[in-house]
Amino acid sequence: MPFIRNLWVATLTSNSSDAGTESETVFIMNQEGLDVVHRDMELFRSVATGGGSFTILDVAESQILPENYYLRIGIRGSDAWRPEVIVAWCERFTSGNIVPLGYEEQSDITLSTDASEGRISLPLRPVVPGVIRTEIQRVLLFTITHFSDFATDSPVHVRIRRGDELVVDHTIPDTPQPDFESGQGNLYFLPVLAPFTRSQLTDASVELSIEGDDAWRPIAVVMFGLNTASGNPGLVVPLVHVFPWTLGLLSTDPDEGAPSAVLPLAPIDP
Repeated sequence: MPFIRNLWVATLTSNSSDAGTESETVFIMNQEGLDVVHRDMELFRSVATGGGSFTILDVAESQILPENYYLRIGIRGSDAWRPEVIVAWCERFTSGNIVPLGYEEQSDITLSTDASEGRISLPLRPVVPGVIRTEIQRVLLFTITHFSDFATDSPVHVRIRRGDELVVDHTIPDTPQPDFESGQGNLYFLPVLAPFTRSQLTDASVELSIEGDDAWRPIAVVMFGLNTASGNPGLVVPLVHVFPWTLGLLSTDPDEGAPSAVLPLAPIDP
């Protein structure tokens, strides 16, 4: 099987008091008893209380296979951190197929090198990649906003259609995160109007739009379908994986950009 080109890790820090940290955080992938990845999570790093973060790790030279793995998230300092959501996935080297690796949205573990405050690391629960006929009960959306003057205060909206039927029709509300700020990673759960499967979608089914003239340009937009309406899913289905973003600025001002963009479906394993 093709080995991994990029590893992605997304986190959402708890909104509880003092959940954020200034300590370095680390991602570990172990295979056959050896740490094949042991890297700081620095890119698009924001672990303030209530904040989201992304890390993209180029591991192509290591020729790691996305199988028989064990994942951990850790910390290198005593400034305690409480991640609430952690998701890891990868891109296969030759095909670019997206493979979910680990998922946790019910973590109550605090991380710290100070044993009186928490643990130095936590295991990340492995997940099974869903297939095209897995029933999707909600959608997880990740975005990374471009640096410079590409943040927006305008509402961002997601629509997913099964034929002519809308199965997702959701405007992202204000959250404790720095929503769509420059260089910021964000995580959002989107409710569905009716359960659907990836097999019912086409490359014209998923639309991302903006409801204002404050232009926005993401670096990446990623969506996964989850087979549970709440709590940890048993199956995670890749839906969209646009990186790098090449679809232009989003704005209702025609002099700045387009009000919407149609997102192609992500490549997945059969």
